[in-house]
Amino acid sequence: MFNDRPLQDVRTQEALNMILFIMREYDLAGAVCVVNEHEAGFGYQLYTTFNAVVEDDTLPLGFRFRLKTSEQGQERAEQLALGTGHMLHQLKDFGEQTKLWMGDLLANLARAGMTFHHLPFGGRKLPRLTSEPPR
Repeated sequence: MFNDRPLQDVRTQEALNMILFIMREYDLAGAVCVVNEHEAGFGYQLYTTFNAVVEDDTLPLGFRFRLKTSEQGQERAEQLALGTGHMLHQLKDFGEQTKLWMGDLLANLARAGMTFHHLPFGGRKLPRLTSEPPR
């Protein structure tokens, strides 16, 4: 899962791709946001051996959850289910912590007289992971 467009800065796009590649090579799930002077990019690396996320290029997000006790056996299916929950909760916690801390830092700057105009997602509605495309 990546930006909905390539980054204009080739070096920043390359850095983002490299970070995601390293995460995958080391069997790590995670989220990354890179920011340069003019733009930001993000990506998620969800495919690991310890969770139930599998690639599926036929779906809009490019992945699905696959967990079948009949295929993996009871013990492995339980491990994958726990790994999936662990990964998703940790990424959610990180996102909440990041939002809270960046809000605190912006509030500190505002108290010092610095304000910023920022239009999240270029003014588009925040994308959701649903069957409907973002508007």
